[in-house]
Amino acid sequence: MNQKILFVIAALNEEKNITYVLTDIKKYFPSSKVLVVDGCSKDKTVDVSIEAGANVIEVSKYFGIGGAVEAGMLYASKNNFDILIRIDADGQHEPQEVLKLLEEFNREKIDLMIGSRFLGDSDYQPNLLRSSAINLISWLMKFCYGVKISDCTSGCHLYSKRLFSFFSKDINFNYSEVSVVCLSHKAGFKIKEGFINMQERKMGVSSFGLKNAFFYVFRNIVDVIFTMPLRLKRDEL
Repeated sequence: MNQKILFVIAALNEEKNITYVLTDIKKYFPSSKVLVVDGCSKDKTVDVSIEAGANVIEVSKYFGIGGAVEAGMLYASKNNFDILIRIDADGQHEPQEVLKLLEEFNREKIDLMIGSRFLGDSDYQPNLLRSSAINLISWLMKFCYGVKISDCTSGCHLYSKRLFSFFSKDINFNYSEVSVVCLSHKAGFKIKEGFINMQERKMGVSSFGLKNAFFYVFRNIVDVIFTMPLRLKRDEL
């Protein structure tokens, strides 16, 4: 199947890791394109990405991962891609693992495939604070939407063309890992999780500190609760 695939990678000061990620994408997805959305890194993330053949968009870090993925969806829609794959820039989602997800994604005609570290024996598990937050948000998603997702904060997503096109046309859409699942489910798109053997970050320190962690949890709880009445189904638009 000749599919036009776009990888979208949100990056901030990841020059030590991004080369490994881009090299593996070339190895396992040789015909794919890569868009690195950089949050004004102070290191050589942009230079390294361009040298590796990626297209780069620079945005303010204050837009965060959400702004990066939204930019990726718009880019994918404008450039007529068939599949958008989002992975992290720190090397935790290895492209050879994503390839396994893509096979299931295509076989079962999924709209949103989520890579879950909790469906198997993963090399990386979150700390107690993060795992507690994941459990709380997952419970809220099941309670409010009836959708059961084990790894609701996973940064590994595969999107069908009709799904990223749907969101790229929604001027009110604000991306988060949780909101995209809730809204996709409410609109009637097909969602599934598949196991991904998530790795420890290769090098460097995550920008996801304690302060960011609390804000992240709070925002996702708000997303679950307040997106419920605000969207129509796809066939109602």
